[in-house]
Amino acid sequence: MRLLKKVLDKGVFYNILSLLSVFLGFVFIVLLGRKFGAAKETDIYFLSVVVINYLGYFVQSVWEAFTPYYAEIKIKDKSRSDRLFSILLNYLVISALFLISLYYLIGDAFSVSFLNSDLKSFLNVFIFYLLFQNILFLNKTILNLERFYASFYVVDIFVFSVNIITVLFFVKESVLIIAYSTILSTLLANLWQFYLIFKKMNMRYYPSFYMEEIKEILQNSFKLKLGSFFIGIKDIVIASVLTSFGSGVYSLYSYANKFLGVILQIINAPVVNIFAAKATHLIAKNRLKKSLALMKGVLSKTTLFYVVSIIFTYYMIPFIIKLLFSQKFTFENIITIQRIFFIMSFYYLCTVFYSPVGRVLTILKKFNFLLVADFVFMAVLLILVKTVAFDTIDMLLYFLILAHTVFTFVIFFYFIGLINNLKRVCSYA
Repeated sequence: MRLLKKVLDKGVFYNILSLLSVFLGFVFIVLLGRKFGAAKETDIYFLSVVVINYLGYFVQSVWEAFTPYYAEIKIKDKSRSDRLFSILLNYLVISALFLISLYYLIGDAFSVSFLNSDLKSFLNVFIFYLLFQNILFLNKTILNLERFYASFYVVDIFVFSVNIITVLFFVKESVLIIAYSTILSTLLANLWQFYLIFKKMNMRYYPSFYMEEIKEILQNSFKLKLGSFFIGIKDIVIASVLTSFGSGVYSLYSYANKFLGVILQIINAPVVNIFAAKATHLIAKNRLKKSLALMKGVLSKTTLFYVVSIIFTYYMIPFIIKLLFSQKFTFENIITIQRIFFIMSFYYLCTVFYSPVGRVLTILKKFNFLLVADFVFMAVLLILVKTVAFDTIDMLLYFLILAHTVFTFVIFFYFIGLINNLKRVCSYA
C-alpha cells in the first residue's frame, strides 16, 4: 500500500486518468471518421469546434487571469476568495449568454468563407455549448487549484463517453445529434463540478458583481485572452485556406492534429497542470526559486517524452489509420495525414517548450508582455499569409511554424531577462 501511495503521489494516477480521457476522445474521433471519413459532416463538426473555441476567448476574457489573485486572497480570507469565484462565474454566464444572443440577432456577422448553410444549421444548436464549455473550464481551474486534480479529467471522460455512445447508436446521416449530446453531457459534468465546489470544498455562492480586486482581474484577463484571440487567428486562417482546397481537406488536417493532441494531453498536460497549481501557491508564498526548480524538471521530462512519442507515432500512423478507419481513408489521405503530423510536430514542440514558462509568467502577472508576444505571433503570421499565395498545405504549415518559433523565442528571451533581473534586485527563498 505504501508503494502504491508513493507511485500515485508522483502523479502516475493522473497520467492514467489523462490517458483514459485522451483515449476516449480519440475513440470518439475515430468512430466519427469510420462513420463519415474525410467528408462534409466531419468538416462541419471540426469547424464548429473551431468557432466555439474562438468565441470562447471572449467569455474567458472575464476570468482567465484570476488564479494568482485567488491564491493570494485565500491565504488571507477564504470568504473573499469564495466571493471572487462567484463574481467571475456570474460574469462568465452573462458574457456567454450575451454572445449566444448576439449570434442569433446578427448571425450574418459570422459569415466567413467556411460558414456555409449546413455548418450554420449545426451551430444553431451547438452555440449553447459555449456556455457549458466555459463553465467547465472555470470549474476545472478552481478545482485544480484546490488540488482536485482527478476532477480535471473525470469530466472529460464522462463527456467523451456520452459522445461515443451517441456515435455508435444514434448518428445516422448527420452529426447534428452530437451537438445535443455534447451540450447535455457537459451540463451534467457542470453539475458534478458544482457539487465538488460548493459541497466538498465548502465554498459559498454570492450573487455579487464587485469586489476590490475585480477591476484588475478583468483588465488582466482581457489582456490575456486578447492574446489568445490573436493566437486563435491561426485557426481561422488555416480553416479558410484549407476549406478552399476542397471538401474533406480540413478533416485530414484535424485528424493529424488529433494525433498530436493525444501526445500533448498524455505527455504535457497532466505534468503542466499539476506544476501550475503548485507554482501558483509557491509564488503566492514568495517561493519563486522552488517553482523555477520545478519548471526545469517539467521541461526536461516533457521534451524528452514528446520527442520519443513523435518519432514512434509518425511511423505508426499508416498502420493505426488502416486499423481504426478501415477503408474510409485512401492511401493518399493517409500520406497527407502523416505529412501534416510531421510538420505540425515542430509547431507543438514549441508549445511544449513555452507552456510551463507561460504559466509562470501568468502567475507573475506579466499580462502586458504576454499580450505583446501574442500580437507578435499574429502579426508575423498575417504578414506571411498576406504576402504569400499558398498552393499547398505544406507551405501554409511551414509559415505557421515560422511564426510560432518567433513567438517562442520572444517568450524565452523575456523570461530569462526577467529572472536575471529578479536575481539582481532581490533575493528569494
